[in-house]
Amino acid sequence: MRRRDFIAGSITIPALGASIAAAAVVRDPHHEWFSTWRKCREFLEHVEDDSPEEDAAIEQTWELDKKLANTRAETASGALVQLEWVLADSSSSTDFQPGHHEAISLAVKSLRALS
Repeated sequence: MRRRDFIAGSITIPALGASIAAAAVVRDPHHEWFSTWRKCREFLEHVEDDSPEEDAAIEQTWELDKKLANTRAETASGALVQLEWVLADSSSSTDFQPGHHEAISLAVKSLRALS
């Protein structure tokens, strides 16, 4: 190997390492959205009906629904949060075909155990 080839190659290795390190710290916004979504849903259970506070919480929940449903996750953890949101926002008896709710629940448990 010529000296120039070695030097040229050694420059790309740190650059590659930096890009891998940067990718490792990517965090999807889905975690924060889902946490806020849950707080809104909990708030809605206790707020006065037809109040401005209820209207604001419903609006925020709808906005978070859209974000969680339509924003592609960049990590497996973000995608897992999307599945958890689907389960939390669905009724096992009416929103799924028989067995689908159970299958998604099991997949979420398995993925959580693997992460």
